[in-house]
Amino acid sequence: MSAAPATPLYSSPPLSKMDDPTTLVSSKSEPSASAINPELASAANPTFSQGLQTVREPDSEDNIFVAAQRGDVDALRSLIESGKAKATDRDSQNITPLHWAAINAQVAACRFLLSQGAEVDALGGDLVATPLQWAARNGYLYVIHLLIAHNADPNIADAQGYNTLHLVTHSSNVMPLLYLLHQPINVDSRDSQGHTSLMWAAYQGDALSVDLLLRHGANPNTKDDAGLAPLHWAVVRGNRICIRKLVEAGADLSAKDGEGRTARDMAVELKSLGAWKRALEEGGLTEDGIKKKKPLSERNIKITIFMLPTVFLWLMFMTLTILPWFTGVILAMALFFAMHHIVTRILLDKSNYTDSVTQSPYFAGIIFASMVWVGYAWGSRLLRQTQSHAFTHLIFALTVGLCAYNFFRAISLDPGICPKPASDAELKSIVEELATEGRLNGQTFCIQCMARKPLRSKHCRVCDRCIARHDHHCPWVWNCIGVNNHRQFLLFVFTLVVGIALFDYLTFAYFATLSASIDPARISPSCILPEDLCALTASDTFLVSVACWSTLQLSWTLVLLASQLWQVARQMTTLEVSNLGRYGFMGGRGGASLGQQMGHQHHQHSPSDEGGAGGAHGHNHKHSCCGGGGFIMNLLGFDRFTKGKAADGLARAAKAPNPFDLGVLGNCKDFWTSGRELGVEYERLYDVPPEGFLEAKRRREEGEDGGGGGGRKSLRKSLLMGIGLGRSGSSRGGYEPLSQV
Repeated sequence: MSAAPATPLYSSPPLSKMDDPTTLVSSKSEPSASAINPELASAANPTFSQGLQTVREPDSEDNIFVAAQRGDVDALRSLIESGKAKATDRDSQNITPLHWAAINAQVAACRFLLSQGAEVDALGGDLVATPLQWAARNGYLYVIHLLIAHNADPNIADAQGYNTLHLVTHSSNVMPLLYLLHQPINVDSRDSQGHTSLMWAAYQGDALSVDLLLRHGANPNTKDDAGLAPLHWAVVRGNRICIRKLVEAGADLSAKDGEGRTARDMAVELKSLGAWKRALEEGGLTEDGIKKKKPLSERNIKITIFMLPTVFLWLMFMTLTILPWFTGVILAMALFFAMHHIVTRILLDKSNYTDSVTQSPYFAGIIFASMVWVGYAWGSRLLRQTQSHAFTHLIFALTVGLCAYNFFRAISLDPGICPKPASDAELKSIVEELATEGRLNGQTFCIQCMARKPLRSKHCRVCDRCIARHDHHCPWVWNCIGVNNHRQFLLFVFTLVVGIALFDYLTFAYFATLSASIDPARISPSCILPEDLCALTASDTFLVSVACWSTLQLSWTLVLLASQLWQVARQMTTLEVSNLGRYGFMGGRGGASLGQQMGHQHHQHSPSDEGGAGGAHGHNHKHSCCGGGGFIMNLLGFDRFTKGKAADGLARAAKAPNPFDLGVLGNCKDFWTSGRELGVEYERLYDVPPEGFLEAKRRREEGEDGGGGGGRKSLRKSLLMGIGLGRSGSSRGGYEPLSQV
């Protein structure tokens, strides 16, 4: 075997002053000396950088440490079997081969060394740490899983006082943290300076780890040796999401450190008061932590928001009817802004005009109000004046009825909520199973729901739940679009487009029947339209206003309908088309760290809750606080063609591997039967059967026809194969990147 250059490795010298967060707050008693240094706070590196060290041995071919570092199992076997080395050997730094294999994520080498008698809890290196701790520093989940399976002790502390839970928290890898939290380890264990894992996560601005630790019972009011609680450390980082999570978990806002400072006092000194105010506002609190009083109850606020557009649209249409066009248009726009202001600033009590508005029934109320006034205009004018179009009136009435019915069904139906574990034991079993299969990542497990994630599902931040065969979250129907209400949503959009077209046709027929002789005195001399159009608008301005408003909705409904029909024919969802553009495959990003999670983006100072693999289509897939133009583009669905790599996803969709594709006819049948054509239950679909869905369905049907014990056994086996149970490994071709298959 030829010698290769040694790879730079991760050594473990003591943390420098810059790495120790306690240096951000002086322990001196004088106020001037104890002030927090903002420059040091912003410059601190929360990643716990370690010195680089290279293994240098005179004879690399006969060096078991270099072989372990490379993961060369054949070389390890040759060295041990020839007697030249042992699995328990130590180098000049008192480090074992298992340490080197663990810190380089060489799972196969670790497994072989353990089989050859390597000491799983051997202490070595400058920090006197175990192989488990070396792997934990980099968040190597599957090395951690292997070592714990061989009885490694996660409670051992190194020379700095860090145990495995602290080190995994330092790495900001959320899946190894999840795995460790289901091992026998104290979630509130302290390091040598009294810091808990929750404090480190808060200091690093790692909102997902903070949430995960709190869910597993971490105490938000524990103090370290300097008297600092996790909330103080979240303020040091200036991370509003961490602050909000801790406040919602019951953190004491009046808790003081050793210098008598509250978290708010630290926020003032560190100039992070803006993040503090925003976090408390999102939690429904004032700057001082007092619960805000709402003008109405939660239920009445929703009802008011839903009904308010009906009133304001009537005021806008009447304003255009009564006043001249040049003042009517301006006042109508002012009324629309007033409606938006009342909803966002008064009823929702938010500090801007875009936050949380998509979580309310506001946009659904606009759709409802539009249908109400279109129906009123039709019944009060068109129905009486265009009696010669009886068949068109009948079709329009049926269309409006179907539109309203499917609109309310899309709102009220469960979109397909994925099941959650019924007990902690079941949750631990799922985590262990996925870790054993090498598939514990963001594609297969949802940290927010603490549940296994089916194929084609996604966690919706607005609804805060995982939705089976998730398409997108739609504010126009105030619900997610998933496997259970996707058909109703598509019928709603289709009937909405047809209804608008019929209404425009009847409006044209209505004006065609009017006398061409209109009193010139009724026509505004400032009208900028042609004379005939000025005469029509003057004859019935209310109807013209309603017709223009309804026709305006075609700008996004036509785009939405065309894209939805195309996706149904391709057996794809909006989310999957978006993922093709982002990642090159249908599934989301399946990493193990916070920054790699599908739908999670890790920013140290101002993390955004809304980044990630949401559907790039639709009126709203990503509910971020964007600017006015971006918000409108996102709301109307045009960002599908302009944002990020959305167009790339559309281009790749025609030739991308799709394990669910049955052809246009089969795809349409599967859509309208909610998975019966494929023979799957999307809420529990965890794997693609290796023989394919149709073959698995055929075998299942043969088992049903066969009857008897053998038939039942065959049925059970094929059914389990079809939903991804009863087998290990993964067969998700086209749905995962090659490196994960």
